[in-house]
Amino acid sequence: MENIKLKIREKYMHMSKAEKRISDFILANTFRSLGMTAQDLADESGVSAASVIRYVQNLGFDGLSAFKMALAAANSQDDDWNATVDPIIHTEDSLQTLSGKLESLINGATKDFFYQLDYEALEQAICKVRNARRIYLLGIGASMLPAYDLFHKLKRADYNADYHFDINMCVEFFHYIDDRDLVIAFSYSGQSREILYACQIARERQTPILAVTRREESPLRRLADISLLIPNQEAVVRIGAFTSLHNSLLMGDLLYLGSVQKNLPELERNIRSTRKLVEGLKTRE
Repeated sequence: MENIKLKIREKYMHMSKAEKRISDFILANTFRSLGMTAQDLADESGVSAASVIRYVQNLGFDGLSAFKMALAAANSQDDDWNATVDPIIHTEDSLQTLSGKLESLINGATKDFFYQLDYEALEQAICKVRNARRIYLLGIGASMLPAYDLFHKLKRADYNADYHFDINMCVEFFHYIDDRDLVIAFSYSGQSREILYACQIARERQTPILAVTRREESPLRRLADISLLIPNQEAVVRIGAFTSLHNSLLMGDLLYLGSVQKNLPELERNIRSTRKLVEGLKTRE
């Protein structure tokens, strides 16, 4: 059964104000909500009972009873009943309130990430990384950060990895790729023209494409051989990449850890050696 809490978080940014109020109350008081009527939920959320009924129907349930059964099932998987999905900052928020909101947002994002993680796809992706002749990483905007972070980790582990901030330079080097190589494309939206253009070239040259993107149909998913999906919790247009960036970094870390797992002794030697090389750049008192 699909986790209803995850479904609510994914749809949250597109909900009406009334639906967001209901969501905020239910996710902050999940266990309490199980024993409440539509009118009870309406009173607590500051909306009408009719709004509560429309809310559960919009989530795909025939009525409140079916919705509460799904909520009870979600509780059996997640014992944190104090989370909130409200990522919106308000001008009157104190720093403590703002910190609490971000903490709840990241904690909820992490739970959702591991709940929906496709381990079979991850295993296939790790196998591709281990066996690739060269690994080309793509990412622009906020997705540049997880792409570059994974590039650095793979390079330090002596993988033949490649990343360029200039997408033009990256596309030039795609002249040399073939089916022995691997392209790892980070794009939360799955719609970035620069990333799609590079992946189209990779597709023409029969190079496997691994996409790290959100759980929604997109041009990038249609181009990719393997898609590692992260929860669709943020609107594409947003005040900042928070959960999407956090989850993309998590996926990159899992790719890295799975890829080096079978060769830990050599990795440890490489890490010590590379550390010694940069010691001269450290200031000592």
